[in-house]
Amino acid sequence: MEKNNYSQEPVQHNFPMQHLDLLEQFVDYSVPADKYDELAQYDGSVVVARTVGEISARCDKEEANFLALNLANDISLGKKSVEEARTYYARAIKEMMQGKMDPYLQKLHFTTGGNTKFADQQAPSM
Repeated sequence: MEKNNYSQEPVQHNFPMQHLDLLEQFVDYSVPADKYDELAQYDGSVVVARTVGEISARCDKEEANFLALNLANDISLGKKSVEEARTYYARAIKEMMQGKMDPYLQKLHFTTGGNTKFADQQAPSM
């Protein structure tokens, strides 16, 4: 089996424009299982680790990671659709490049921590 160097090597990412994903940040967070597909459609650089109880974002700037995680939270809570989140993300990054800092770029707007791990259940025949 090959070792995955995803967390160690910069990775080309083309959303919302070409850049290198290289800064991955994690928070304790529990994502409803029925939201995983939506999060994958939203941004491939947002990764959910259900057993560990973490969500991470990987981009080139900490501000972009705050934005990605805040929008992932909105999707998880049903506050935004995938398309709404992608549109918001692209707009906020464009505005950041022009010197305007959207609140979602500045900090997390949700609570992290608590009992976020998911140990699952043992198979019946075990």
